[in-house]
Amino acid sequence: MDVVDQAVGKMLDGSGATTPCSDSGPVMTPEDFEKAVTAILDSVPVMTLATCAGGSPWATDVYFARIGFGLVFYSSPGSRHCLNLAANPACAATAHPAASSWQDIRGLQMEGEARPITQLADKVRATAAYLARFPFAKALMSDPSQVARSMAKAAIHEFLPSRIRYLDNALGFGARFTMSLGNGKLAGSPQSEADA
Repeated sequence: MDVVDQAVGKMLDGSGATTPCSDSGPVMTPEDFEKAVTAILDSVPVMTLATCAGGSPWATDVYFARIGFGLVFYSSPGSRHCLNLAANPACAATAHPAASSWQDIRGLQMEGEARPITQLADKVRATAAYLARFPFAKALMSDPSQVARSMAKAAIHEFLPSRIRYLDNALGFGARFTMSLGNGKLAGSPQSEADA
């Protein structure tokens, strides 16, 4: 921690909120962690989804909409990442805004599972969230001939993180906080990984 940080006792977290510092680095409350995570998820439309099956890893970018901490996305069941998920639903994802310098780097690294949504009510809820976020998809689906072709090629899936790591260099180089999730809710307090 540099002299300025010690004197001020707080650091800017990139969203305008302040995060207190301790002798071991910045600290975060569960509320600050949730606010930082949801701010990124609500501002970044694309996540990179990493899957693995048969010993072969694969990553792909998908548009997503957020329902709580669940991230819903449309993908073709025949795509490589969906075939991987069918064989092994364990996966990881990242989401981050563009950064023009190392101080601007902030983002999320998540691990969990992704599966197709099968229950009708859940499909309706997920599709409504997706269409609310992406008007272009609504326009595509409004053409009845396009709907049949689109829906035949894509299915809605949900990525449910079990652990989220928040990285924010505005809090200090490599400042990271991790929280686990249970039943779609954050559990416990953010754990700093600043010294990891």
